[in-house]
Amino acid sequence: MDLLPKPKQRTRQDGSFVPGLGCQIMLAPETAPGARLYAGMLRRAFADYAGLELDLNRGAARTGDIALTLDPALAADHYRLTVAPAGVTLAAGGDEALCNGVQTLCQLVQNHGAALPAQQILDWPDMANRGYYFDCSRGRVTTLAYLKTVADRLCRYKVNQWQLYIEHTYLFRDLSEAWRDDTPLTAAEILELDEYCAARHIELVPSLASFGHMYKILSTKTCCDLCELEDSEKIPFTYTYAGWHHTLNAANPDSLDFVIRLIDEYRSLFRTNKFNICDDETFDLGKGRSRDLAEKEGVQALYVRHVKALCEHIVAGGGIPQFWGDIMWRFPESCRELPPETICLNWGYLPDQRENEIRDIAASGITQYACPGCCGWNCWMPLLDYAYRNNRVMCQHARKYGAVGLLNTDWGDYGHINDPRLTIPGLLYGAAFAWNADPVPFEEINEAVSRLEWNDATGTLVGAMAALAHHEVFDWQHAVNWIESDDARRAELLAELDLTAVAGANAAVAEARAAALAAGPGMPVGQRDILQLICVVADGITLWNDIGAYLGTAPAPGEGEGPALAARLEHWFYRYRREWDKTSRQSGMPNLIRLMNAWADCLRGRAYGTVHVPGLRS
Repeated sequence: MDLLPKPKQRTRQDGSFVPGLGCQIMLAPETAPGARLYAGMLRRAFADYAGLELDLNRGAARTGDIALTLDPALAADHYRLTVAPAGVTLAAGGDEALCNGVQTLCQLVQNHGAALPAQQILDWPDMANRGYYFDCSRGRVTTLAYLKTVADRLCRYKVNQWQLYIEHTYLFRDLSEAWRDDTPLTAAEILELDEYCAARHIELVPSLASFGHMYKILSTKTCCDLCELEDSEKIPFTYTYAGWHHTLNAANPDSLDFVIRLIDEYRSLFRTNKFNICDDETFDLGKGRSRDLAEKEGVQALYVRHVKALCEHIVAGGGIPQFWGDIMWRFPESCRELPPETICLNWGYLPDQRENEIRDIAASGITQYACPGCCGWNCWMPLLDYAYRNNRVMCQHARKYGAVGLLNTDWGDYGHINDPRLTIPGLLYGAAFAWNADPVPFEEINEAVSRLEWNDATGTLVGAMAALAHHEVFDWQHAVNWIESDDARRAELLAELDLTAVAGANAAVAEARAAALAAGPGMPVGQRDILQLICVVADGITLWNDIGAYLGTAPAPGEGEGPALAARLEHWFYRYRREWDKTSRQSGMPNLIRLMNAWADCLRGRAYGTVHVPGLRS
């Protein structure tokens, strides 16, 4: 597999095209002004991978040129790429298809340099909407510069929708208490990113928590009266608690007006007419201030009424509302109460995810996206085999039941410790299968990702990354829950783990680490920084496994290996923070620092009580 996504139709022919010094990249007169950007991408590909500086021009192509043109005979989303000894012609039915065809041609140049094998490709996507969803709220807000590199990657692999998950990490004008100790995205940054994405045919869709998962906002003194649970502003921050609470009080008439104001402020920054209101995992609904109303009308009625009101508001403004389907799937008949424009985002993250949710929402008649995951949350190393299987099967369900899109999710629970550079393979699995749902073996797609994304001539890097997963015996969720719990719960948490597996797991980590480093000589100078990250993550997995094994021996606080493990943790976390800074702002790092310090203190015997991270509430 040398192209990702895999083209629908491809015929290889004899000979090759080798551009001469007079070769020009010619934009046909009918192409849009914005097509100059894609032509520039192709020009850079020839410079980077073939060592040739081709001129860029507009007009009729000559023999020996590379022609980029539009063909009204093709469907709008189709492109046809013809590589012949006499020249190259890329014809597309529309401007987005032209952009997609250029990405394929760029990959051919990356694979073959100046001598492009003769062939013809006719290609089009299975799904019109091919999306990526990235968490920017629960610990990690990436820099604008990194977000732009993600946009370039999405364009390269034909992903045309992108959502950034926001709870409190946008600088709302009237919510300074919620973002004052964070590093939120600003209006200027969103506007700039929206423009950057649009030029690359990526629809940047706003996504805002507007019912559940509003912990930070509803923990402020400013907004605590709107929380389902009383005294929400008095509850100390822990990752364990914040991950499950808080929900907006649906019985308070001010709640709807409040969240509509947030939606209206945020949606004005985007050119799209879509808006994801989220409304997932409303765990507290009916358990606090709305209990009486829930007992009278039912929790289902409270939920549907709120979702319906928000959807109707968005539709009234000319928009298309989206929401997560995990609650509504329990009573899919209620989907009929929502405006017909509404899109259900139907998620499921198991490697062999069943089809029931997709099937039942399809039966309700509502439009839906299938939403698999990159499977990196709560992991130092994403479970790439799970991400591959999950994306593959969810794309198959989507095609079977007529879903109109795929949204591949990349969450950051418990502080977003998973580095976004390590979920790139998971992102690309979704890109590949949303475009072409035909199966591709795991090893084959990993080799393609290794070569195309990291220019790894050995094709082994992503396989080594995949081998690094599934060895976190004392995993991050248990580590967080342990330090934030009392002694009784700590014993229960350790009992859930097989700590006798630590030695074997650490040996497997060392083997995978060595395999990743072995790919280094096959990668270009200046593009091997991923190896440093892999080593930091491998060392972290081993360290946390050793901490778990130490706890399993029931030592007295600060005795035995405890102080040495504390020092290892501090040195390792210093290196981890350096990796964090390469992609992300400070954002939730202060909370991670406090938690790591609490762990080091505990290992030295300085503290052994329940840990509440003071101060910040992210």
